Amino acid sequence: MELTQEQRIAIIRHAAESSNKVIKTKSVEDFIADIKSEEFFGEHGLVEAKQDDLNEEISLTTHSPIAESIDEEEESIGMSDEMKGVYHG
Repeated sequence: MELTQEQRIAIIRHAAESSNKVIKTKSVEDFIADIKSEEFFGEHGLVEAKQDDLNEEISLTTHSPIAESIDEEEESIGMSDEMKGVYHG
C-alpha cells in the first residue's frame, strides 16, 4: 500500500509533534553527558590539569562558617521616612 502525500505529511507532522513533547529527564541528560565525555576522551585522551583548574576545584571544597552565620530573614530592613508614612500613615 502506498501512502498519499497527505498521509505522509500527517505521519511526519505527528512524529514532529510527538518529538517536541519529549521531556529530557536527568538520566537522559546524564547519559548524553557520558557519551559526550567518551567522545572527547576518545579524540583527545586525558587532558593535563592546569594549576588554575586545580585552584578552582580546591576553592570549592573550602568551608566558610561565615556564610552559615548570616540569616537574612532575621535582619531588619531599614525603611525611609517616606515609606514609613505609607505604611503607618
